[in-house]
Amino acid sequence: MKVFVTGSTGFLGQAVTQVLVKASHDVSAMVRSSRHRLVDGVVPVESNLSSVDELTKILKGTDVVVHLAGKVSRDPQDGPEMHDIHVNGTRVLLQAMQQARVRRLILSSTSGTIAVSKESGYIATEADTAPIDLIGRWPYYMSKFLQEKEVLSWDAQDKVESVILNPSLLLGPGDERLSSTGDVLKILEGRLPAITKGTVAFVDVRDCATAFLSAIEQGKRGHRYLLNGVNLSVSSFVERVARAGDVPMPLLKLPSRFAKLSSKFIEGAYQAMDRIPPVDSVSVEMGCYHWGCSWSKAESELDFCPRDPQQTVNDTVQDLANRGIFRKS
Repeated sequence: MKVFVTGSTGFLGQAVTQVLVKASHDVSAMVRSSRHRLVDGVVPVESNLSSVDELTKILKGTDVVVHLAGKVSRDPQDGPEMHDIHVNGTRVLLQAMQQARVRRLILSSTSGTIAVSKESGYIATEADTAPIDLIGRWPYYMSKFLQEKEVLSWDAQDKVESVILNPSLLLGPGDERLSSTGDVLKILEGRLPAITKGTVAFVDVRDCATAFLSAIEQGKRGHRYLLNGVNLSVSSFVERVARAGDVPMPLLKLPSRFAKLSSKFIEGAYQAMDRIPPVDSVSVEMGCYHWGCSWSKAESELDFCPRDPQQTVNDTVQDLANRGIFRKS
């Protein structure tokens, strides 16, 4: 099968293209420059998500598009750029697919479009709707929600046959840009000021990659699949990371209100001195909510099988150590 992949150089993209090549698919990948390193066996195609005509020519003869391209950021100032990439760029891709007569689209979104709540113990399923009052606070999740909405609209009009995959926080080896594993590094370096009362969900990127392969052949049109490996309290997550890196646990535990206020105060004080804050107030705010979801649908329909979450944490920490980003004591 001829597969075209966007976002192939990212954390998830590297894992997905590796699995596709191993499964003997004919894989080509969109890159912005020939300097980008791809998995062996992947054919690079220099392009972007701005020209419908150019993408139409590239997509001729393609069987399925795996759309992973995106920007992960918690900085509100990156909101316009993320909207442009996730919403406008996806619209360009859909138009090109229609003109090139390519029907099948596998979209990578995020569990955060539906799997976040103010309520402790909440476990989302694919039947849940987006909590707009929450995700509207964070441009990344809002832009991904609008991206999903765009794709599903095209699907409803029979212009595309889409499958949406929603991974939780991606961990594992190979995150060269620290787009997902940056949270782990903060814990290892002692840059987590306090443990909040929230919950966190994460999944191994390698397990997600196999789900994308399954989705190409087994995913049901117009359906979403939550991909997750474990639901934990923030305290349990921090404890697992600290144990893997042999670093001390943060001692301070704060209620959500105080955690948000203190992080904003610290961040503001450092910015006033024109210094880089040691704490990210948006990340602290997000850690005060409850992120969790079920993966039973993916398990039954995509043969999704997440590995032991502690092994994922161990491999993530070891990868950071192997690359010299974190030094174990």
